[in-house]
Amino acid sequence: MLSVLKRQLLAFSRSGLLVALLIGNGVFLAILGLRTTGILQGLELSAYDMLLWSHSISTSIDNRIVMILANDEDQRQWGWPLGDKELVQLFEILLAQHPYSIGLDIYRDLPVPLEGGSHYERLNQLLKNHDNIFGIYKYRDERGVKVNPPPSLKEEGRAGFNDIPPDKGGVIRRGLLYVADEEGNVEEFFGLKQALHYLEQQQIYPEGDPDNPSAVKLGHSSIVPLDPDFGGYVNQDTGGLQFMLTYPGAPTYFQSFSITQILRQQPTTLEKLKGKILIIGVNAEATPDFLYTPFGLWLRGEQRLPGAIIHAYIISQILNMATGKLQPVQTWTEQQEIIWIWIWSLLSAFVCLWARSLWRFTLSTLSGLLILSFLGYLAFAENIWIPVAAPSLGWSITFLLMLAHLSNQDKQHRAILMQLFSKHVSKDVAEAIWKARDQYLSEGRLVSQRITATVLFTDLQGFTTVSENTEPQALMDWLNEYMELMVNTIEEDHNGQVNKFIGDAVMAVFGVPIPSITPEAISQDATNAVRCALAMREKMDLLCRQWQAKGKPTIRMRIGIFTGPLVVGSLGGIERQEYAVIGDTVNTASRLESYDKNVEIDSICRILVGQPTLEHALPEFQVNRVGEVLLKGKQSKVTIYSVAGRLAKARHDSEHSF
Repeated sequence: MLSVLKRQLLAFSRSGLLVALLIGNGVFLAILGLRTTGILQGLELSAYDMLLWSHSISTSIDNRIVMILANDEDQRQWGWPLGDKELVQLFEILLAQHPYSIGLDIYRDLPVPLEGGSHYERLNQLLKNHDNIFGIYKYRDERGVKVNPPPSLKEEGRAGFNDIPPDKGGVIRRGLLYVADEEGNVEEFFGLKQALHYLEQQQIYPEGDPDNPSAVKLGHSSIVPLDPDFGGYVNQDTGGLQFMLTYPGAPTYFQSFSITQILRQQPTTLEKLKGKILIIGVNAEATPDFLYTPFGLWLRGEQRLPGAIIHAYIISQILNMATGKLQPVQTWTEQQEIIWIWIWSLLSAFVCLWARSLWRFTLSTLSGLLILSFLGYLAFAENIWIPVAAPSLGWSITFLLMLAHLSNQDKQHRAILMQLFSKHVSKDVAEAIWKARDQYLSEGRLVSQRITATVLFTDLQGFTTVSENTEPQALMDWLNEYMELMVNTIEEDHNGQVNKFIGDAVMAVFGVPIPSITPEAISQDATNAVRCALAMREKMDLLCRQWQAKGKPTIRMRIGIFTGPLVVGSLGGIERQEYAVIGDTVNTASRLESYDKNVEIDSICRILVGQPTLEHALPEFQVNRVGEVLLKGKQSKVTIYSVAGRLAKARHDSEHSF
C-alpha cells in the first residue's frame, strides 16, 4: 500500500501538477501579502481609473448644471478677488435669469476691499434674501487651516464645506457628504446642499436607512460609508460619509461661461442660465484651483480640472443617485476577493502546463488578462468594483514562474555565461554586448565610441553629518535602501544605466550601451533623464516620510543633468575592466549637481539641467531659469534651469516653458 502511494506521489510530482500547485498557491500567498501591505493599491486604483473612464464616456453630461468660471482674462479685467461691487452685480444679473440655485465656490469670508462699505452691506443683504444662493468654507486642510464661510450664508445655514479627500498624487476618486466636528456637530458638503435644494421639488430628502444604520438613504439610493479596505484601498482614511465618485458624462465638460460674458449681459449667454444650477468658480493659472481626476491620464491635453467642475460632477452624481439613474459603487466582501485572487493564481499554473510552446504561452497569457479585464468591466457596468490588478499579477507571475520552471537547459547555460560576464560590467551592458558582440568587442576590449548622451548625477546633501551620527551597519542599511530605490527608478523605470557609485553619489547615463544615433532617440534619452529625476524626487519624498516615521535620519538630494558628446569604452587592464564614460559632458553634469547649494534649498530634491538637455528633451517640463553661470572648472558659461515638474497638460505638444 505504501509503495503504491509512493509511486503515485512520484508520478504526480513528475507530471508537473505538484509544482503547479506549489507555485500557484505560493504566488497567491505572496500576492495576498503584498495586497495586505498596500503595495498593490496603486495598481488597483489605476485599473479602477481605466474602468471609470470607459464607463463615464458612455453617459451624457448633465445639462442641468452651468459653470460660471473666472479665467485669467476676467481677473485682469475685473481684479481679483472680485470686488463686492462686481460680485453684487454678478449675482443680480444671474438672479434675474431665475436660476434654480447659485453656488459660490469662492472663499468669501472677508469684504473686498477689506474696509468694506456699502457694497459689502448690499452683498450680505443679497445673500441673506435669496435662499437659492450657497457658499463654501474650508473645514480643514492637511495643515489644519480653516476658512470661514460668508457670514450671512453661515447665519442662514446655506454654507457647506468644499473639502474633497484626495488619494495619493492628488487624484480625486472619493466624495465626502458629511463630516462631524470635534463636538459631534454634523456638517454638509457644499455640493450636497445645492443638490438637496434641487431635490426638494421632487420631495426627496436624506433619511436614515433602516437596513443599515450607518448609511444615508437619498431617494432611490442608499449611500453606505466606505470602509478603509473598500475595493482596492488598503487602510484608507475614510472618515465621514465618503462614497466613490463616478464622474457621470466625463470627460465632457459642462456648459461654461466667463465672468466677463455675464457682466456684459450678452443676451445669448443669459438665456442659457434660466432654470439651471449655477456654480461660480475659478479656472485661472494666476489663482490655481485645479484638481486631478481618475480619467486624467486617458485624456489628451489638459489633465487638470477646476475644483468647481469637480463639484459639478459630484452634484450631478448625487442627483442621478437620488433619482435612480445611478447607483453607488459597491464591492465584494474581503473573503470573496481572496477567493477570486486564489482562483486566478491557481488556474494560471495549470494553463501553463498545457501551454508549453511559445505561441500557446503567449496566447494563454494575453487571453487570461483580456478575460479578467472584461469580467472587471462587466462588474463595473453593474456598479461593482472587483479586484483586477491583484488577480492579473497572480495570473502573470504564476505564468512566468512556471515558464522558468519549464525552460530548457540551453537557456540555463546562457544565464550562467551571462552571469559570469556581468561581473566585469553591468548586466545591461553585458546583454547588449552579447547581442552584438562582433560590433562591440575587439581583442578582449570594448571598442571606444563617440556618442551623444545624457548624464545624470545625484548626491545627498549632509551625508557626512548623517554618517558621523549613525552606527556603521545601520548607515550601510540606510544607504542601501536609498540606493536600491534610486537604481530601480533609473534602470527599471526610465531606461537609464547606472555607471558608477561614488560614495553616496550616483552617476547614470541615458543613451548607453546601445548608442542613440537619431535625433529622436537622443531626444528620448534627454526626456527619460528628466522624467527619471522627477520620479526620483517623488521616491525621495516618500522615502524620507518613511524614514521619519521609523525615526531614521532624513536627507535632501541634488540632481544635475546635462546632454552632450561623450566617449564610451572600456577602462583598465584585460583582467579587470570597467565600462567607462568620459568627457566634458560628465564634468558639467557633476558641476550642475554641486552648484550653489542655496538654490531651491527648501526642495527635498533640487533638479538642475543645462540648456542643451531642454533643447533635446520633449516639451513637457515646467522649468525655471536659474541663469547663465560659470561652473567650476569651465571657461564658458552654461545656461541652467531648475525643473519644477511636468506640465499638467499637453505632454507632447506643448512648448518649452523656458
